[in-house]
Amino acid sequence: MTKIAEQINFNYIDSTLEELEQDAWDRLFIGATKSRDSFHTPCVATINQGDVSIRTVVLRKAIPSTKELRFHTDIRSRKWAELEQNNSISALFYDASARIQLRVKGKAILHVNNEITSEAWQKTTLSSRKCYLTAFSPSSFTESSTSGLSEDIEQENFTLLESEVGQKNFGIVSIKVESIDWLWLNHAGHRRAFFDYKNDSYQWKIP
Repeated sequence: MTKIAEQINFNYIDSTLEELEQDAWDRLFIGATKSRDSFHTPCVATINQGDVSIRTVVLRKAIPSTKELRFHTDIRSRKWAELEQNNSISALFYDASARIQLRVKGKAILHVNNEITSEAWQKTTLSSRKCYLTAFSPSSFTESSTSGLSEDIEQENFTLLESEVGQKNFGIVSIKVESIDWLWLNHAGHRRAFFDYKNDSYQWKIP
């Protein structure tokens, strides 16, 4: 973690583009590893036949060396189907304490039934596995308010072995990051930078 990321009220005015880019990835890495961090639950947008769909996901992994972010999802979900049709994806991160916003754009790579998903599934807790044990697809309409789970599963009265049936519904979306639009809000004057990985270019922008 950089010294910048350790200081909530750090003044970014004198930072270089390279320092800011490093700090952005440090914050993403922290967000993926600490559940109470502001970057742990970004909003992710996909495209559905010309319309934009947006939802909150849990950031599970950030890999600075390959410019990659990952989150888990049910392969029966609409976002999975949308990404199968159009793999353009955007993620929004905001830390109110640090007053930092990251707008991430990239292409989604869908992982299912492979080494990446198998390794992640084995590390998934019973509580998290519940999401993949419903007999219904996410976003299905119902006659009444329900989680779609049986009472035993809701109360976690099931074993790890019994939860293995949910693995067939488990997928990982990997965002191959193509750009990060960085914004710092400051009463004396905001600062903004753009990190373009497709063209290997870092530039300042007017906020």
